[in-house]
Amino acid sequence: MTDIVKKEPQQVGKQQVHNVRFYTIKPRGIVSLAYSKKSKCLALSRETPTIELWNMEFAPYLDRIIHLPPDAPVESLTWAGNRLFSVDLTGKLIEWDVKSLKARQEHSPTGNALWCLDVNPAETEIAVGSEEGHINILSIENDEITYKTLFNKQKGRVLCIKFDKTGKKLVTGTEGCVRIWNALKGTTLHTMTLSAKDVIVWSLQVLSDNTIIAGDSAGFVTVWNAENATQIDSTRVLDKNVFAVAVNENEDRLVCSGMQPPLIRVFSKTQIRREESSSERWIKFVQRDAHKHYVKSLVVIDGQIVSGGLDGILTITSSERMQAHLSQHAPFLKGSVASLAASEKLLLLRYPNSLHLWRLGSVAPSDEEKKKTFKQPVGHAEELLLEQPPQKLLQLNVKEKNFIQAAAISPDANWICYSTLAELRLNRVTRDPLKVERLVKDLPEELKPASHVFFSKNGRLALLNPQNNQLSWFVLKENSVIYQNSVDLSAHCKGTISHLVVSPVGECLVAGTSDNVIAVWKRHGNEFKHLLNLPRYRAGTSALTIADDHRRVVVAYADGRLVEYDLAKRCFTCETDEYLIPDTRHHCINGISLDPRNPNIFLVNTETNLYVLERNQQLGEEAQGVGNKSKKLDKLKPSSVGSSSKGLSLKTQLSREHLVHVSRLSPNELVNVSISTNNLLAPLPPPFQRKKFGAA
Repeated sequence: MTDIVKKEPQQVGKQQVHNVRFYTIKPRGIVSLAYSKKSKCLALSRETPTIELWNMEFAPYLDRIIHLPPDAPVESLTWAGNRLFSVDLTGKLIEWDVKSLKARQEHSPTGNALWCLDVNPAETEIAVGSEEGHINILSIENDEITYKTLFNKQKGRVLCIKFDKTGKKLVTGTEGCVRIWNALKGTTLHTMTLSAKDVIVWSLQVLSDNTIIAGDSAGFVTVWNAENATQIDSTRVLDKNVFAVAVNENEDRLVCSGMQPPLIRVFSKTQIRREESSSERWIKFVQRDAHKHYVKSLVVIDGQIVSGGLDGILTITSSERMQAHLSQHAPFLKGSVASLAASEKLLLLRYPNSLHLWRLGSVAPSDEEKKKTFKQPVGHAEELLLEQPPQKLLQLNVKEKNFIQAAAISPDANWICYSTLAELRLNRVTRDPLKVERLVKDLPEELKPASHVFFSKNGRLALLNPQNNQLSWFVLKENSVIYQNSVDLSAHCKGTISHLVVSPVGECLVAGTSDNVIAVWKRHGNEFKHLLNLPRYRAGTSALTIADDHRRVVVAYADGRLVEYDLAKRCFTCETDEYLIPDTRHHCINGISLDPRNPNIFLVNTETNLYVLERNQQLGEEAQGVGNKSKKLDKLKPSSVGSSSKGLSLKTQLSREHLVHVSRLSPNELVNVSISTNNLLAPLPPPFQRKKFGAA
């Protein structure tokens, strides 16, 4: 494979960018989606044992992850207010604590595999469908899960289940039929058969006008009147398997998708008039070609269609004709996926079950190239083939059931540390010849699994324990590890720490939590003392960094706003409006890199672009008091905003595909790690080929 470096002369404002395109992880298919309107949180389960919690209040971003036991992936999810419930094929109904990211309660209704669940409109009961045809009703009042009713057993597994809007009826889908149940007595009221006995009902929706909508394995979407169990309409929308059916909040848009073809088709409720009579019908409205492989789950959020399936890509598109924007969020790992040893030009890449160590390529420009004067507009780049291509040096593997949640390589490339969910491993690296030796003897007991791993330039190791938010520091000797001290972050960071940045020499650290708290600590002697908390903002923190001089903290929020805070003056010195970068309406800023040679330059990246921003002229008084956009500016003392507070202007952008990491190798070199969609989907079966009009 040929790797290309974009290179410009090494002058002020010129950068050499290493485009790393050999990072490829296997797609992890999306199984179920559930949205909480109250907390604006999208819960997402995958084929791997994880539940992802996405913040959807502004631009979507992955906020937290719940790691499940091995061999227990979630089959279905639902919300009851702020309470999250799941069922799996091991037969467990689990309520999850979305703050501690642990199971809060467990219940085994039948002991058989559980396929589906739903909560009644009053959020007092939950219905569960099982492999053996059992339907259980359980009470979830008083923050408990208690058994309430067992329905008469039906033939075949219960694959989908829905309460009606009154909560008095329950609708289930199985092989060959749809049943309506009395939710109080557990008896069957009506049974509606399908076109054939072997047709499977995959998905259901029950509307407020007592209409039942079902998608089946034959590709049909069928509409019934729930009052008298009569069929109103039946339309073949796909060739095969309608896996997902969803409606919007107003119940005037019906969205469906599935296997063949994997199109998202939208129907609009339309009133049809014929002579003196009129009736409502679902009419084809628009379709979206957003996926190449089958779609398993759909949710409609404020007119936006959120979908996911076999490819593992969370896709968001509009249900309206005039808004055709498509945003895709690849199934990458939360946290940093890459770590650099700048002195040796080594790159450590983190995968779910392995670590890969690479030596970056290099370019040797010719004498003519060195003499050539570079007079090009801002954003211009030249592509040169590498003289020495990237070289893979080693690979460290863990068992498939283990998951690597954090990893790092020391700046001098002498140490590699990584943590699974169960244990932490520290390895000594020697070169010439390359050798990795794991330290196992005389290790401090404080060396526990960590969600964040950092090395400082002065030979120290920092580990964050996610169980108690304790940051432990260790001194690294040639073949030994000495525990130094711990910093208790929990006093100021009570929520899950999603972002943690340590300055290069370990003098300052900044932590950001999932509940929008950003706290700063500074070293005094051998101990860290809390310096301050940044003013809390309504949008979640999507990225943060600290300058090498320890004076400036730069934060990016989910609404696209960027701020710079001066720790010495304790005021904001730079701030942008919401969505200064148009792309941040759909993709959050997930990385910030500062230029050590020019404090006025900010490099930020989303999943699709790398941007260069420059500090511009001083803002006037009106711009400083943007009350309707920034709570931190209109409710705080004037001292919180510096008298010389400035804004940022967008200078240039470089488009990328699924950009997951950007870091600085040297003052004039950047490394960005990205992956193409084609490489991501390569392990999957060939996509469904659909005949198109006018094509051979």
